[in-house]
Amino acid sequence: MNNRYFKLVFLVTGILLSACQDHSSNHAKPSVISAANKKSGSGRIEFTKEIHNFGTLKEGEIVVYSFQFKNTGSLPLRLTKVEPACGCLSVQFDKEDIEPQEVSAIDVIFHTDGEWGNQVKTVAIATSDGETKTLTIGAFIENKNFNIDLNNLK
Repeated sequence: MNNRYFKLVFLVTGILLSACQDHSSNHAKPSVISAANKKSGSGRIEFTKEIHNFGTLKEGEIVVYSFQFKNTGSLPLRLTKVEPACGCLSVQFDKEDIEPQEVSAIDVIFHTDGEWGNQVKTVAIATSDGETKTLTIGAFIENKNFNIDLNNLK
């Protein structure tokens, strides 16, 4: 009786393990394939440059930098969020769909009124396909009200 019991337990365990193994491999492959297909059939934003340094500016200047990008995907792309991190920045961009292989730009306008010293500012970007990017500008702002010669302090 013991020998038949062990054979039965061994047989049932083997069937259960092979059944579980077959189901898990069947479920994993389609999700990987569908994720790859979804990514290849989308818009994709690719900037030529994501950081720009204006160098030294005088307080009160208004400067603009145009961040160029291309839709390198296979479907149209739309910018759903172009959000400056502060009130000293404003942006201009095309609100229509950008077709595959089409080039466009986001103009970042920096108003330096009241700014001084080293400044680093960002703009958050999101696309209709869920892709996110961050554009960054930087400058050193000369402001006569805040510039202090630390070597002459007594």
